Amino acid sequence: MKQNVLSTTLRRFVLYIIIIVSLFSIIIYYQTWFGILNNQSLTAKNIYPLVKSELEQRKILLYSNLTSSAFNAQTYLFDYIDKLAVMSNKMIWIIDEEGMIVSHAPRLESLINILEKKQANYTYYLPEDTGYRKIFDSDSTYIKNSKIFKRMLGEEDLIGRSYIFVDSYSTSRTDPEQMTRIAICISTYKQQEKEAFISNIHLLVFPILLISALSVLLVAAFAKSVSGPLNDFLNAARSVSQGNLKVRAKYTDDRTELGELSKTFNSMMERLENTEQQRAEFTSNVAHELRTPMTSIGGFVEGILDGTIPQEKHKTYLKRVSDEIKRLTNMVRDLLVLTKLDADDEASLVKNRFDINDMIRKSIMRFEEEITFKKLFINVNFHSELTYVYANSDDIERVLINLIHNAVKFTNDGGNITITVEPKRDKVYISIRDNGIGIEQEDLENIWTRFYKSDKARGRDGTGTGLGLPIVFSVIKRHKEMIDVKSKKGIGTEFIFTLENAEQTDNS
Repeated sequence: MKQNVLSTTLRRFVLYIIIIVSLFSIIIYYQTWFGILNNQSLTAKNIYPLVKSELEQRKILLYSNLTSSAFNAQTYLFDYIDKLAVMSNKMIWIIDEEGMIVSHAPRLESLINILEKKQANYTYYLPEDTGYRKIFDSDSTYIKNSKIFKRMLGEEDLIGRSYIFVDSYSTSRTDPEQMTRIAICISTYKQQEKEAFISNIHLLVFPILLISALSVLLVAAFAKSVSGPLNDFLNAARSVSQGNLKVRAKYTDDRTELGELSKTFNSMMERLENTEQQRAEFTSNVAHELRTPMTSIGGFVEGILDGTIPQEKHKTYLKRVSDEIKRLTNMVRDLLVLTKLDADDEASLVKNRFDINDMIRKSIMRFEEEITFKKLFINVNFHSELTYVYANSDDIERVLINLIHNAVKFTNDGGNITITVEPKRDKVYISIRDNGIGIEQEDLENIWTRFYKSDKARGRDGTGTGLGLPIVFSVIKRHKEMIDVKSKKGIGTEFIFTLENAEQTDNS
């Protein structure tokens, strides 16, 4: 089933946004909550010194045996912490290690029933089962975020977190050593915690939702802008997989990466199409080039066998058969060479140091018989007696043989062939020039094409395979060197190619 790239891309982006928003929301949730707790803790720490200072003034009277003095001290203390409780919207409790409620504010009637009152006076005490002694059993003088009042008083909807400060106070006029541990508990209403938390969350919910909606819209627009070209590429790739090499990408905006991708894709398809055309032409040419000599061989042999060719001409026609067989052999050999050159990459190229002058001399000697027969003049211009280059000697020898053979073959009797070797910095320039028949200008751009031969060249001696110059081009290209050709009809042809200067490289 064909799937649209837009739907897939959009789903993925939306999933990413959901994940990011969820993580962001979790971070905000905990950051808000801990911010509230830190604010509560800071408020409690600011209130505590004020309560402690007032308690220091009243502590002895609070524990006086005189009921009226203790009652008055408690009243004054209550008035003070009641004002603090109203101003800060907090619950403030002061209890000692015996469970006595020294003071508390605000005075909620719903809590009175929980507290125990001693018969002797009007002082209230916490019941033992409230577990208040755990406060004083702790070694810490500051208990942060405590929930002890929830457990003590059971008012889950009323009492929030408590911040408890425990100190020892001298509570006797006659015995300064008599110390009483007293805890100042500053608590937050639970409902207040909820309201503060919800208020902070509400402040952030709208921006989060707005950002999420905008992100989805932007992602949808972005995904659509990206998916359009991607769908084109996908459809083009499907067409290519079905054998259509003429398909091209339509997205042409060079300012984006997709434009560069489209440009590269189209360039690749052009090369593939050209390669396929060359392959088809190559196959057709191979079939044609093989069929022609084989047809000739078959006709000559049948003519000899059925008596069509007279006895006295058998030798002549057998010589033609032999020539055609040699031509087939040369063609197969050149095809194998080209196949090897195409298969080998540049990394497998093995270079060695050798004298190009000596190789040129040996290459000329291979055509001594043809040169003598056509009375050709060979002019060799060497810059020095020895000229060393770095290259694959076997490949370069094949280049020289092909170029010299062409020069000898296409130069008229009594003509001139000039070979020049000239080092220039890090390169050695080799030139092979003749004053032969030349090449038509419209044929120059095709001479490197496999099996390409102009009509006159084809009829020159019938021995050419059309693979010599393509081999030369492949070898030079594999060496990452330059080759050029200059020719004028009736004046001659010159091939120039370069090789790496070994002397310059050694000096470097």
